[in-house]
Amino acid sequence: MPNTTRPSALASRPSSIEKAIDILFCFDAQQPQLRLTDISQRLGLHKSTTHRLLSLLKKKRLIIADAASQLYSLGPGVVELAWLLLRQQDLRTVCAPYLERLQQATNETVSLYIRMGDRRVCIEELESSQEIKYSQTLGLATPLHVGAPGKVLLAFLPPAELEAILATLPLTALTARTITDRAQLLEELAAVRQRGYAVSERERARWTSAVAAPIWDWSGKLIATLSVLGPSQRLTSKVLPGLGQQVQQVALEISAALGYRPQGLTHLTAARP
Repeated sequence: MPNTTRPSALASRPSSIEKAIDILFCFDAQQPQLRLTDISQRLGLHKSTTHRLLSLLKKKRLIIADAASQLYSLGPGVVELAWLLLRQQDLRTVCAPYLERLQQATNETVSLYIRMGDRRVCIEELESSQEIKYSQTLGLATPLHVGAPGKVLLAFLPPAELEAILATLPLTALTARTITDRAQLLEELAAVRQRGYAVSERERARWTSAVAAPIWDWSGKLIATLSVLGPSQRLTSKVLPGLGQQVQQVALEISAALGYRPQGLTHLTAARP
């Protein structure tokens, strides 16, 4: 007779990911530092299992360990993730009226993207009200070499950081128009830097086109990209340059609202959305 209880029993066991997350939540304001034994006893894990998970968390900089005291504490990776979350929330708040104004002016889908590693992630979007429209799923990660938003996030990186990403980024084709040649991509990125915005036609999906422009923070650091996306039958090669300049202007206004003052444009102020 088959054992019908075994699968459910296995399913109830916490995974390694769950155990690692539990370790992170062991630390609090009252106990910001813990020993291996403390964590092991608190979670009911074997010491060897706890040590293995701590080692993995250390590699990702989510945990640090003091060699002398043998005490573990939360690492800088946790701070970076928290800061990213706060920055996204603040960014969405600042951008909201500008996105609404741009969406009303173009009646196309308007999106906001940030970079996470070698991917771009949509963190805000206002869809077009037209019957034929396209959008990007919030939170979905797309390779940076694909489409206008990703090309902006690549184009304005420091050279060393750009080189490091391209060294490991597979230039996979999503359509026949996706750039898969490194030399061609670098040439395209140079063009993006020169004109200040990026254009893509049927690179992510064979029926969509888009433009995107960079958003800068007060320190001059690229933190996001603003994009307009629509069907290629409306966003034609004749329309895209003018639309790109329009998006670039709004992106500059958002940047000014965040405190950005580019050299040679010290007069730039945040326009009312």
